[in-house]
Amino acid sequence: MYTPLSAATQRVYTPVNALAVHAERLQAQSLSDLLGTTESAQRRAESLAFTFGTLHLDFSKQRLTNETLSLLVEWAHSCGLETKRHAFFAGAEVNPSEKRPALHMAARWPAGSTPPKGMEAAATFCQQQRMKMADLVQRVHSGEWFGATGQAITDIVHIGVGGSDLGPKLVSEALADRPSSVKVGVHYVSTMDGSQLLPLMETLNPATTLLVLASKSFTTADTQFNVRTALLWLSDALEVEEETIRRYQLLGVSSKPDKMTEFGIPQAHQLEFKEWIGGRFSLWSPIGVSVAMQLGVEHFDALLEGAHAMDQHFIAAPLDENLPALMALVGAWNCQFLNIPTHAVLPYDGRLKSLAAYLQQLEMESNGKSVGLDGRSINHATCPILWGDVGPNAQHAFYQLLHQGGHTVSADFVAVAERTASAFEHANTSLKDQEALTLANCLAQSQLFALGDDAIPPALRGYMAQGYRGNQPNSVILLKSLDAWSIGALLALYEHKVFVQSVLWNINPFDQPGVELGKQLANSLYQTLAGQPIEHQNVEDPGTAQLLRKVSEWRQQCNEKGSGK
Repeated sequence: MYTPLSAATQRVYTPVNALAVHAERLQAQSLSDLLGTTESAQRRAESLAFTFGTLHLDFSKQRLTNETLSLLVEWAHSCGLETKRHAFFAGAEVNPSEKRPALHMAARWPAGSTPPKGMEAAATFCQQQRMKMADLVQRVHSGEWFGATGQAITDIVHIGVGGSDLGPKLVSEALADRPSSVKVGVHYVSTMDGSQLLPLMETLNPATTLLVLASKSFTTADTQFNVRTALLWLSDALEVEEETIRRYQLLGVSSKPDKMTEFGIPQAHQLEFKEWIGGRFSLWSPIGVSVAMQLGVEHFDALLEGAHAMDQHFIAAPLDENLPALMALVGAWNCQFLNIPTHAVLPYDGRLKSLAAYLQQLEMESNGKSVGLDGRSINHATCPILWGDVGPNAQHAFYQLLHQGGHTVSADFVAVAERTASAFEHANTSLKDQEALTLANCLAQSQLFALGDDAIPPALRGYMAQGYRGNQPNSVILLKSLDAWSIGALLALYEHKVFVQSVLWNINPFDQPGVELGKQLANSLYQTLAGQPIEHQNVEDPGTAQLLRKVSEWRQQCNEKGSGK
C-alpha cells in the first residue's frame, strides 16, 4: 500500500516519516486481528469510542492502534494546529488568496455569549441579520406576507446552487419527516436546465408563492437563469408587471446588497451575509432562511445551537479527545498513509439522503488541491473522492464491488438510534420493526466491511459464498435521534474536520479556484449555442467541435419539424 521509504529518509525523524514507517508495519495486521476477542482488543475498542451530546463516534473498525493515534496527534501538534485553530476563531486571514478570514462560526454564535476576541463584530452582525430573518419568517407564518395580488404566502421556492442549496436542502429533508411540523411548503431549485422548476410552475399557486433568491455573489449563472424564468412565470400567470413581483414575492439572500437593490428587491426583503462566510459554510447564515420558513425559527435556532456546541468542543477539547481533530486525523491516515483513494458516506436513514452530496462539496471543494500555501506542489493526495448513497439502497447497488471487488475504500456509516413514529398503532409497531432492521443492517455491513470472511458465523461456514475481502476501514457515527441539534453538531463536526485536514496538508480550504475556468469556458459555448456574439473564443478541439455540430443538426431538425417543413 504505502511506498517504502528509503533508509536515509527513515533516519530523519519527523511525525510524517514516523507515520509512514508505522503504516508499513501495520500492513501485516488486519482488522480481524485488531477486533479479536482478547482483553487488549476490547480495551482498544473502548478507547476508540467517543460520545459528545447526542452523537457517538466509533473508530474501532479503523485500521489503527493507540500508537497510531498518538503519532497522528503528534503530527497535528507539529503542524501548529492549536495556534492555527485559535487564529481561525479570532478572525485571522486564514483565506490568504482572497485576503479574508473565515468566520462562519460567527453565524451560529448565540446572543449573550461572549465570542472570541476578533470575532465580536462578526457575531454582532450575524445576530442582527438573524433577528431580521426571524421577523420575515414570522410574517409568513402569521399569514401577514402578501403576494402581488393580496394573497398570503403558502409556498417557498428556494433558488440557489452549491452551498446555497445543498445545506438548506439537506436539513429540510432531514427534519421534515412529519407533516405536522411543516409551517409552509419549501421547494428547492438548483439545476440550470429548468427541470426542477418546471414541475413547480405547473403545480404551485403563483399568487401564494414566494421566491427566495440565495446567491452569495448574486452573479451565478445557474441561479440567475432560474430566477428570471420564475419571475416570468409569476408575472405572466398573475398578469402583473415583473417589477411588482420583485417587490412583493422575492426575498434575496446575498453578500451583495447593492446588487439585490439593483435587481429590484426592496431592502426590507434583503438578508445579508458577509464575504467571510464561504458558500459551502453558509447554511448557518440567512442562506438557511428557507429551513426556518419550513420548520420554524425554533428549529433553526436548535440547529445553530448544536453547531455552536461542536464549535465550543473543538476550541477547548485536547486533541486526543477532540472529535473533529480525531476524525480529520483518521481520514488523513487513510488517505495519505494507507493510500485509500475513495471514501463512502453511507447514511442508514432515508432522511439523510442528501448527506453524501453535501459532504462532497464541503470536503472536495475545500481540500481537493495539490498546491500548498507555500506555493509548492504536494506529493500526496489531500482529499479522497467522496461518494455514497442511503445505505439500504447502496446494499443493492454497489456493495457487491466493495465486499468482493478489488477496490479498497474507507467509509462513514451514519445511523439514528431512535425515531419517534407518528402513525396509527399497528403501523407504529411495524415502523419500529423497520427501524430495528435498518440499524441491524448498518451494524452488520460495518462489521462485514472490517472482517470480511471472518464475519461469517461458524454455523454458516460452508453454506455461504466466501471471498469477502474485509479490511475496509470504517467509522460508525450514531445519532441518538435525528433532530435539529444533532444534525447541527454533525455538520459542524465535518466542517472542522475539513479545517484540521487543511492544516495538516498546509492548504487553503476556503477558496475554490478550480471551479472557475469551466464556468468561463461554458460562457463562450453558451454564446455559440444561443447564436450570440462570442466575447472570448475558446480553444478549439475536434471532439467539442463535432458535438456542437451534432447539437446544431438535431436542433435544426426539430425546428423544421415544428414549422411543418
